[in-house]
Amino acid sequence: MQIEEKKITVLLLSAPIGSGHKLAAEALEQELLRTPGVRVVHGNIFDFFPRCLGSAFLRSYLWILERCPWLYALAYKWGDRQGGSLWLRSLLNSALARLGRGYLNRVQPDAVVATHATPAGIVACYKKRRPDLWLGAVVTDFTIHRWWLCEGVDTYFIADELLRSKITLPADVQPLGIPVRRQFWQHDKQMCRQGFGWGADERVCLLMGGGEGLLPMEEIMEALQREQIAGLRVIAVTGRNAGLADRLRRRFGSSMEVYGFREDVPQLMAAADMIITKAGGLTSAEVLASDLDFLVYKPLPGQEQGNALFLQQYCDVRVADNVQELMRLVRSRRSGEATQLRRQHAHPQAAQQICRYILAKIRSYDQGESGVIRK
Repeated sequence: MQIEEKKITVLLLSAPIGSGHKLAAEALEQELLRTPGVRVVHGNIFDFFPRCLGSAFLRSYLWILERCPWLYALAYKWGDRQGGSLWLRSLLNSALARLGRGYLNRVQPDAVVATHATPAGIVACYKKRRPDLWLGAVVTDFTIHRWWLCEGVDTYFIADELLRSKITLPADVQPLGIPVRRQFWQHDKQMCRQGFGWGADERVCLLMGGGEGLLPMEEIMEALQREQIAGLRVIAVTGRNAGLADRLRRRFGSSMEVYGFREDVPQLMAAADMIITKAGGLTSAEVLASDLDFLVYKPLPGQEQGNALFLQQYCDVRVADNVQELMRLVRSRRSGEATQLRRQHAHPQAAQQICRYILAKIRSYDQGESGVIRK
């Protein structure tokens, strides 16, 4: 008698703290949905408690990053020390696991893939009641904070082989890269460039501050305006920060192009020559996949500084801590420099490779003697 094959349910869990964790999950979702027989649920840990609490936490987090980055730096360093805040992490994860138990029981996933350290820790706690559940953790930075290290994670997917030694638990480690959407490597540079109307003799520089527009764009654009670099075309993208876009248009709209949120960021990156941006892990992976000359300006404390250090050491990415140094780099850099070095650490197809690995693991866990998947 033939047993009907059931769908595999994969729960992607992110945290809406910055856009990178969510975008990494969306890249995985894009690939998983290309496979027949797979059901994907994309959730985040704010689903575990009232929305007002999540909104208040997110506003506080963004305020600290913008107004008191030193406070975030202290918390990040404290948590990354041996011992450090691991007791607090365990307490928080256990409490959130209790809050999220109903959600997880309703979804009934065959596998959970976490793109943020907190959901990885929450599900590791939940696994004590359901040890058959497979848990993968996708680290979305070029550094690994100690809060990621939780007993119960089956596989860590990390940005690069050079980071393997930072996973000190007896877990499977796959250095497949940070997942980015297909759009970042499926475009033709010349076609995109023609579509935007950019000339072949222009050097196009993107200025991007992530989804929240946290980069000090006014300071940078004022310096670029003073420099008047011949042949340089500046495209500023402020993300969801509509107020910043309005201010920049009023001040610089006559000499530079300013946009708010854009759906065609992959095409912009494909067509440009250079980018000035933050050192967020997901943004950095997208830039490497797009093969752009990469300048980082004033990385924020914590994981951004860790990312910037890795990118500077191994990927020929230049980091500027003041506007004078940034202008010197913009003047001196030329598109195509050290391209091969950047490509060695770019993983444009990481999402596909991670998803193939995840599905193979689930099937190996659930494969019965009859050759069909069973619960």
